[in-house]
Amino acid sequence: MNSTTANSSTVEPTTVEPSSGFAQFVLRQIECAKLRAEITANQCETVLAALSAGLISPEIALLVLHECGIEVSS
Repeated sequence: MNSTTANSSTVEPTTVEPSSGFAQFVLRQIECAKLRAEITANQCETVLAALSAGLISPEIALLVLHECGIEVSS
């Protein structure tokens, strides 16, 4: 076997046309995940601002985050 021989364990990536149904599905799922992450970030920023301004207690901040599905170690 010489140095120019390709490694037999190498897997070539499969090319998916952007117009295929599965590719569109995956793109939409990624877009949804991105939006969910942005919502979570906004919820955290809102609680952070309220806590920093003294509008809510740390206990309430943790409760609000928990209700949003955000778990924070206390």
